[in-house]
Amino acid sequence: QATTVTPLVDIYENDDEILVLADFPGVPEKALTVHIDRSGLLIEGTQPEPEGATQVRPLRFSRSFRVPNTVDPRRVSAELSGGVLRVHLAKSEAAKPRRIEVRSA
Repeated sequence: QATTVTPLVDIYENDDEILVLADFPGVPEKALTVHIDRSGLLIEGTQPEPEGATQVRPLRFSRSFRVPNTVDPRRVSAELSGGVLRVHLAKSEAAKPRRIEVRSA
């Protein structure tokens, strides 16, 4: 039975996306779940059972977030590297700031 913990997370935002960085140490890519819908973003992952270790239980990481309606759910991507999950929440074109040209009358 895995122990459930909340992974540490950093969140950054720029004009194009919201970037979520979450710590998932020891979790293989195939054991990760990233799910987004209207209610929000859910990230989960479980470490594999340690071989031969009967006193050590694996950790199950789980965290959920509400996401603004400016995020385009069709353009969400994720990658895992060095135990850090990077989730890119791309903003819709309508939500991006744009420069308005001012013309003289």
